[in-house]
Amino acid sequence: MRRCRICDFPRRYSSYLEWHSDGTVIGSVRPRIPLMFMEVEEWESIFDELTKTIGSPVEHILIEAQKNIGKDLYKMVRAIYWNINVKRVPANRFFRPQFLAKFVTLVMRNDLAGLGAGKPKVVSYRAGDHLTLSFSNPCLVPMVVGNCLGIYESIEEMPGSKAEYRIENGNLIVHMTHSEEIPEAADRLYLEEVEAGSGPVSYERCSKCNVPLKAARSLKWDFKAGAINNPETGKREGMVAVQSMNAILRELVRELGEDVLGILYEAQKRYARERIESEKKFEQKTKEEFWNDYLLELAVRGFGYPSMFELMGDSVSVEMRNAYTQDLYAAKIAAAVEALTGKDSKISWGGRARDLSKYLITVD
Repeated sequence: MRRCRICDFPRRYSSYLEWHSDGTVIGSVRPRIPLMFMEVEEWESIFDELTKTIGSPVEHILIEAQKNIGKDLYKMVRAIYWNINVKRVPANRFFRPQFLAKFVTLVMRNDLAGLGAGKPKVVSYRAGDHLTLSFSNPCLVPMVVGNCLGIYESIEEMPGSKAEYRIENGNLIVHMTHSEEIPEAADRLYLEEVEAGSGPVSYERCSKCNVPLKAARSLKWDFKAGAINNPETGKREGMVAVQSMNAILRELVRELGEDVLGILYEAQKRYARERIESEKKFEQKTKEEFWNDYLLELAVRGFGYPSMFELMGDSVSVEMRNAYTQDLYAAKIAAAVEALTGKDSKISWGGRARDLSKYLITVD
């Protein structure tokens, strides 16, 4: 894949990703998907802790929520490839032989590998019956499975599908088949409309491709491995749809109650605090310098940026309109407060709406 000759950022993504001044990252190709770059270890740690706390798995919710993103990804990739519509090809073995499925996947696999969750290949395909994929170097497994089901349902125009998946010799194997049943949660796991706004963030950008230089330095694609790596932290990152996270949280609250948000808040805060402390991000910086750098880092990853942020001694007052999720963004702010002060924090919400939250974080 071609790269910018100045900053080395993949040209494909500099063309199809937009960094906005409100701290959001949104695809420029319709449907315009808001995205964030999240450490794989962070995602897995948060939801593993939730599973342990409630004593039951949540993978089924993650998979079903991601199916709608898979359908949008199919539309987006179609637009990139001249709106080729596989649906127009009759779903039988004569018109859709296995070698054609393997060829299409081969052509598009760099785009799929660019999501950072592994590199796919077709193991077996029979039109109207099944599709089996293998992902080398996999991560974010429930998201990958959900994406696959959404794409599969879009191509074969069926009301539902089901998947069996496993790790085999280090590869993720996803076997998908037709299903006439539509999951009970399907109507609830809708994707909210998200639009880019304006805000106070400004980036130093590449003079050639216009990508923020901070993103070009900290996001490195390895297309052969299907991975996104951060050379500054040594961590692997994945490209995650903001709308999928919102749908997941809505369904978790519906199934498990409001307490689930508190569990996720504490899990996110604990992970973020450990990362800040291990990297010693606050050393040799003034408090203001630390916060400027920290908030910019969250923005360049598509997590959003506060419309109002006020330091009051060890306390922080925040007004936030465009967070990827208000609770988890607040947890990241609380983690930084705790890392700076070495004390536990508490949060007082003055408003907690999807499009506007206000809160005060103080220390004991």
